[in-house]
Amino acid sequence: MLKNIRKWFNTIRPKTLLVSMSSVVMASALAFNEGYVNWLPAILCLLFAILAQTTSNLVNDYADFKTGADNKDSLGPDRKLVSGEITPKAMLKAIILVASICFIVGSSLMYWGGLILLPFGLLIIAVAFCYSTGPFPLSYNGLGDVAVILFYGIIPVTFTYFILTKEINWEIVTAGFAMGLVVDELLIVNNVRDEEDDKRHNKITTVGIFGKSFMKKVFLLNPLIACALGFYFLKNICDYKLWAIAIIPLVAYSISVYSKLNKYEGKQLNVLLVKSSLEAVIFALTITVVCFI
Repeated sequence: MLKNIRKWFNTIRPKTLLVSMSSVVMASALAFNEGYVNWLPAILCLLFAILAQTTSNLVNDYADFKTGADNKDSLGPDRKLVSGEITPKAMLKAIILVASICFIVGSSLMYWGGLILLPFGLLIIAVAFCYSTGPFPLSYNGLGDVAVILFYGIIPVTFTYFILTKEINWEIVTAGFAMGLVVDELLIVNNVRDEEDDKRHNKITTVGIFGKSFMKKVFLLNPLIACALGFYFLKNICDYKLWAIAIIPLVAYSISVYSKLNKYEGKQLNVLLVKSSLEAVIFALTITVVCFI
């Protein structure tokens, strides 16, 4: 029983879930700073984000297994479908179960956000599937980074804020874009690692289009741009001197991860998947701290 639970727990890639959690935490902190303190919808937003990403992770594993992108020679972490520990039938059942729970949790948020949330909630769940499967999988057609910025940054941040405050403004949209840039760090590492495998399986990514060298520069710039945008969307929360000091740990950490990205190759890059996801956590916590100082 314990072994089975551990198997499925590892399959959902729990460490990557930090990125979706970070978006909701950041948006909640910004809303709470404005005086809109409501823990229940904030927790439900967090749960919905986790379930949506879990659905996407499971669908991604299933799609990559079916296309052969994931195989015994792949550089990424071991996949349970490839090893045979989980059957495709069991994976499909898990996908349906998690997606259904995600829909139920998302539907409950309409109590606070209204019916306008329904089409967007359905879109989020649909993209969890369309990201890596269907007639036009986004991650196979060079749109992975766009999807990440939208669905792990702009959309979860703006709609969490909307559910808590009933408002959306340019500052919160900018905050969502900034978070999306930081979350994209995880995808860049993944695509740098898998460049050769992706080419063999006709998977088009920004690394394949623009090259490793260019996307490594993007990797360096993403968190720096996000920090610069903070001077705009936090202008009514903290002064520029406080924000300039607050971002020092993130900037230093991001540069450290970037230096490793230039040195590591192949399976060594798996270590950076977790390290790059922590950039989103640090960004969210930094904003949370300045919101409550």
